[in-house]
Amino acid sequence: MKYDKMFSRNIGFLTEEEQAKISQLSVGIAGAGGDGGLLAERLVRFGVNRIILADPEVFEIENINRQFAAYTDTIGSNKAAAVANELRRINPKAEIVTFEGVSRENVREFVSMADLIIDEIEFSIPSLSVMLAREARKQRKYVFMGANIGWGASSLCFAPDGMKFEEFFAYNEETKEIDATRYAKQVPSYFDRGMLMDVLEGKISIPSISSAVGLVASLLSSSIILFWTGKKNPRIVPEFLHYDMFELAEY
Repeated sequence: MKYDKMFSRNIGFLTEEEQAKISQLSVGIAGAGGDGGLLAERLVRFGVNRIILADPEVFEIENINRQFAAYTDTIGSNKAAAVANELRRINPKAEIVTFEGVSRENVREFVSMADLIIDEIEFSIPSLSVMLAREARKQRKYVFMGANIGWGASSLCFAPDGMKFEEFFAYNEETKEIDATRYAKQVPSYFDRGMLMDVLEGKISIPSISSAVGLVASLLSSSIILFWTGKKNPRIVPEFLHYDMFELAEY
C-alpha cells in the first residue's frame, strides 16, 4: 500500500509537503482508553506513522460505550496492545510501540521517543501527569491534553516555557492532589459539583459518553496537526479551548 494514495484525500486541506511532514511525526500517548485510543486512531488516519502508546489497564465491559478497540472479545486485554492492533489494521506500515503504562522507570524513554506528548492519564491520579509533564518540560516537548465531560470537550496545550501543569491545576506536593476549583470553568452547569469531587477523590468513576470522547479526539488531533504543519498554533495554558454541545459555550 502506498502512503500517498492512502492519505490522498487529505490533500486540499493539507499540502503534499505538509502531509510529508505529518508522516515524520512521532506522538507519545499516555493513556490509551477513552480519549487516548480514539485520538490515536484519528492521528493514524491523518497519516502519522509513529505512535507510542502507554496504558497499564485492561478493557472492562463498561468501556464498550465509548472506548476505541473495546469489544466483547477484547475484554481483559491490555488497552495499549488492543489499540495498537487496531491501528496496524488501518496502516500496517505504521510503527506502533506499546508500554504497559508510564512509570518513574520508563518516563524518560517514553518522552524521548516522541516529538510531542499527549497526556490522557486518569485525572484522579495527577501525580503521574505531573511526572510526565516534568520530564516533557526537561526534554523541551509540548504536552497536549484533552478531557471529555458531559456533552463537551476541552483541549489544552502546555508549552516547555509556559505555565506548568502543577501551577495550572494547583498541584499539592504533599497530598498529591489538585485543586478541583481550577477545573470549574470546564464543568458544565448540568454536572453535579459533588459528583466531580467524588471523581477527583477516586470515589467513583466519571460518567462519560461516546460523542464527547469523539469531540476530544477531533479537537486534539486537529490542534496537533495544525501545530505540527505550522498552519496554526494552539492556545497555550492558561488559555484553552472548551466546547460543549449542550451549552454551546466557548472559552
